[in-house]
Amino acid sequence: MRNPPGVAGEDWLIRASPRMARPDAAACPTHRRIAMRPQLVAEPTVPFLSTPYEEFGFGPLFAALDRVEHDGRPVEHVREELRNTRGPFRGRGAPVHPVHLAWTAHALERYTAARAREQAAAAQAGLPPTLAVERPWTWRTRRLSAPDPRGARQYEHTLWGRMYASADGTVRDLWLPSLGRAKTSRPVAELGAVAQVMAQGVPTPRRRARDEPPAGATHTDRSPALVRVFDLGCADGSVEPLLGAAPSFGEGHIEARKRFEGDAVPAFLSAATATGTRPGESCVDCKAIAGCADLKRAPNLWGGRPASVARRRRSVSAWDLRLYAECPAQYHLVRRLHLNDLSGENEGARRGRFVDSWLDTVHGERPVRGCRDRAVPDPDGLRIDAELDEASARQAAGMLAGHRTLCPLDGLGGDERVLVQHRVTAYVPELDVVVLAVPDLVYTRRGRWIWRETKTSSRPLWERDSLLRTYPQLSLAVLLFHAGVLGDDPRRSRVELEHLREGRGDSRLETVDPGRAEIVDEARDVVAGLSQPLIKDTTYEPRTGRHCHGCLARTWCRPGSAYADDHPLPPGPDAFPSADRPGPTAKPTPRVGVPSDD
Repeated sequence: MRNPPGVAGEDWLIRASPRMARPDAAACPTHRRIAMRPQLVAEPTVPFLSTPYEEFGFGPLFAALDRVEHDGRPVEHVREELRNTRGPFRGRGAPVHPVHLAWTAHALERYTAARAREQAAAAQAGLPPTLAVERPWTWRTRRLSAPDPRGARQYEHTLWGRMYASADGTVRDLWLPSLGRAKTSRPVAELGAVAQVMAQGVPTPRRRARDEPPAGATHTDRSPALVRVFDLGCADGSVEPLLGAAPSFGEGHIEARKRFEGDAVPAFLSAATATGTRPGESCVDCKAIAGCADLKRAPNLWGGRPASVARRRRSVSAWDLRLYAECPAQYHLVRRLHLNDLSGENEGARRGRFVDSWLDTVHGERPVRGCRDRAVPDPDGLRIDAELDEASARQAAGMLAGHRTLCPLDGLGGDERVLVQHRVTAYVPELDVVVLAVPDLVYTRRGRWIWRETKTSSRPLWERDSLLRTYPQLSLAVLLFHAGVLGDDPRRSRVELEHLREGRGDSRLETVDPGRAEIVDEARDVVAGLSQPLIKDTTYEPRTGRHCHGCLARTWCRPGSAYADDHPLPPGPDAFPSADRPGPTAKPTPRVGVPSDD
């Protein structure tokens, strides 16, 4: 296949990890296709750029497990090393944030304890012990003399996770860590790919991306009689067997091959040959960004200044800016590393999530239909279906009743466009930043684009505060309209805030005109004031406050834990300072291309 603009190099090697077999509707097809060809590089060449802190959540944990499983160090000694580390752990990679180190010590203890329990149970079942494998398993086909229809002459299939094998090679184990609880299932195509590599792969030394692969295929002298896959939750130590737990899952190489060919191969072929672009989070890691014509450029979007030290490309959203303004450490730990202490949602967040989900569902119906005549869910039913308490169920029903008079789809023509949770993406070249926004609803009315955000609260809007400062996503919407990222003329566009409350007549609709110069100036001032500290930050220091009560990394943050203990919140569904904050079950922004499986 021909290389897309902005990419150079050879494409005859295709490397596939099981993660590439997952369906991912948000990923860019071109990015996935290029990512599977490791010998392709960006043109012009992008130099390696460090980060102020380690951004792979499992990196320090794997280094710590290497000390225990390969170097024979006691777990207690490695935990002490983690406590005493200031900077990179074991001298490798970027420095590790202190809270990340505390999480790693927590996860190390739970991981090793779970492994010990499983090995004891396996011994009782008559299975041999398994020991850590230093070199990961790789399954490689022989190199062809001429390219196949996909332009490939060789395929490599890899694994990620912690790998173990019995001394006689009859049993192979793979442990996949998850950041929160253990996953109970994974896509069948992904497990099919895992089973094949575990059955046919061989230990392979790590090599550089541009090295020439050997001509021969990998070969195993003895395929394992049983492969087992376990998922482990680093937050709570839970373990879920994914393959090999029951006799029906015994994986010899024949069964593994069937799983691979039936489930994984179609998924890999789709990813390796897909065309087209879908700007979004994929742009952060994409090698073809310089030549992508579909990614909207927005130079000088808010007048930001590049950091004094060049940094790796990253994404910025309104939620990133708001979270960073509360606490830089929370931004790094929760948004970048996705740490999760399983503390759960408050009632206000759960109520808001239900209202958002209900509106997304009805607004996504085709043909388009307004909500004026829709029946509102019954509060008693919401207590069961949405798992809300009595007060929150009543409030949610009242908010949806208030929405019926504010629904923008009533009377909308059949030829208008209605986009629910539509991702709007722009690239700020001088900052090397990808801006991501996901409005609740974007629609057209007589040719003008309208951006609507919906917020739920038990409190009224504070009249003295500017809407653009209270809700930075409105400021970002104004700037994206002004830059022409959505629609051609900001003077014909509109930004709306639908503020839903329980009482009859308490819900309000506020509008912002992105065509007015003073509105654009205020929006630019808001976003610049929030983004510039984030862009130049290299320490991500904790900043305590009421937000600590809802932080998913607070368990491992000493300042945050101390603040929460000293400042208990009053009871109530809106006890948290931001009732519309997404909880741990909210959909996070995906991090495409990151080797994390959580």
